[in-house]
Amino acid sequence: MKTKLTALLLAGLAGTALAQAPAPDATSLMNMGRFGEAKQMLTRTAQQTPTMQSTFDAGYAYLRAGQPDSARAWFQKGLAMDEKREPLNETGVAITYLVQNNMVQGGPMIDEVMKKSKGKQASILYRLGEAYTGYLQPGDGAIKPVYPKAVDAAKALDYLNRAAERDKKSADIQLALGDAHYLNKDAGTAVSRYESAIEFGMNPSRVYQRVGDIYWQGRNLNLAVENYKKAIEANAQYAPAYGQLAELYFLVNRYKDAANYQDQYVNVSGDRRQDMLLRQAQFHFLAKDYQRAVDLIDSNATTLGSNPILYRIKGWAYSSLEQPQKAIENIQTFLQKAPEKKMSDDYKYLGRAYMGMEATGNNDSLKAIAKSANDSVGIGYLAIAAPDDTTDNLYSDIAKYYYRTKQHEKALAALDSADKHGYKADVQDLFRYGLSNYVLGFERDTANRLIRNTMRFAKADSALALAQEKAPDYVPTVLYRAKAKYYAYAPEESVRNGQAKDMYEKFITMVSDKPEEVTRYKKDLATAFKYMIAYNELVTKDKAAREEWLRKGLALLPGNKDLAKISTGDDGTDAQ
Repeated sequence: MKTKLTALLLAGLAGTALAQAPAPDATSLMNMGRFGEAKQMLTRTAQQTPTMQSTFDAGYAYLRAGQPDSARAWFQKGLAMDEKREPLNETGVAITYLVQNNMVQGGPMIDEVMKKSKGKQASILYRLGEAYTGYLQPGDGAIKPVYPKAVDAAKALDYLNRAAERDKKSADIQLALGDAHYLNKDAGTAVSRYESAIEFGMNPSRVYQRVGDIYWQGRNLNLAVENYKKAIEANAQYAPAYGQLAELYFLVNRYKDAANYQDQYVNVSGDRRQDMLLRQAQFHFLAKDYQRAVDLIDSNATTLGSNPILYRIKGWAYSSLEQPQKAIENIQTFLQKAPEKKMSDDYKYLGRAYMGMEATGNNDSLKAIAKSANDSVGIGYLAIAAPDDTTDNLYSDIAKYYYRTKQHEKALAALDSADKHGYKADVQDLFRYGLSNYVLGFERDTANRLIRNTMRFAKADSALALAQEKAPDYVPTVLYRAKAKYYAYAPEESVRNGQAKDMYEKFITMVSDKPEEVTRYKKDLATAFKYMIAYNELVTKDKAAREEWLRKGLALLPGNKDLAKISTGDDGTDAQ
């Protein structure tokens, strides 16, 4: 289901209400993946106050955003402002070629900046070392380099260690060293370097988040959660930690927690990008808070625009909210707008919506026709979805419909398909499988004479026996086991082989002390008593037992004419 959903502020957030955070600085924006805002902020500063550092920072924002050509344009603007021993923007230009894997141009430029800085400028060594990490970017539960082809852990460590020797208290260098050690598959040292970054004054929330990301990648999710929560304790307005917690809980299927933390992320960060709002609605849908998912989409309609995914999520949510008409409208709109993105769940929710449609018409007959038509369409959609659905046994839903409408062959075919697809039958599936076989056990020849299909009755009994194991006190299961065994043969043969005896006896015992059940099953009780009377007369020849069963039958069913005739000797003991 996860790969299927990417969808999506109302008063009353799911978690602790948090005040709106002050506008984040450019570094925080980049850490949150909000590069558009960071670029806007830094380019404005560079335009208003052009310096070596401000033009480098503007280029750096584009570099971190994965736009090296645009970054190069800003670095080139700052070349004239570089200091003789600190060619910062020239280093930026060299790095743009490095991350593009163009060392024909980048290599000589790196050599040149190292020559100009005499290999002693910590800022130059740091920027080159950081570039060789590929710029790790945490987010969405991952920590990956923006430029994978640029990654060279050995070179990163070389430059960064030399930078650290010259600036022993730089938090930024320590953070980058942590990244380099992580890339070098040395998570322990990476965490130590991150901790040093805190010691040297880096925002502890940012560092704890980075440590949490490292633990996440190592699949130590408990320590990841612990560090994200440390980040929040250090600064309740540090939005990235909320975002990472939301994604982590999404990963482990704790959808209510995911929705809670995504709410807090949006509230604290003010991040109202389309994908974040879609994610928020997605998590609420998965948490089964369907109305909240719909409300989030509707209240953010302007920002979310006309993304087809919106119609899918609303359609699925309305289907679950039992508002079938809205479900059908939204899912059909999605399928029209994005047919290439269709998946089995679209048809599952569409099918359920059609089957949940209220019947319309001026009289009961027209309503029944309308209901039948809607159900037929719904079953068709469920049949499309069933083979690929990995979360629900839609074959069971299909079988339930066919069983209810007395289409027993189709009910059995659906349950057989469920078995072939690896679904384990529940007690209801087993009961329906048994009863459908039981009904189909009564066949007619061309002259409309009854033909008993012994194989069908045997299948019925087998399925009902499994159902009885799961629900031993369910009376119909016991009754129809008795009937399947009885009607598989001609009446006298059935009595003489005694296969139905134990089940009929158990059935009588289960209902005889319950007046309402006696009334409900009086016809079947009469058959059961006649069977027991006949069995003791024809098989055991136990006259006392025969009389006792007759006495019990008359006491329980005093108005039954067949039992009365048996008592007067006016009829045989055939159990029909």
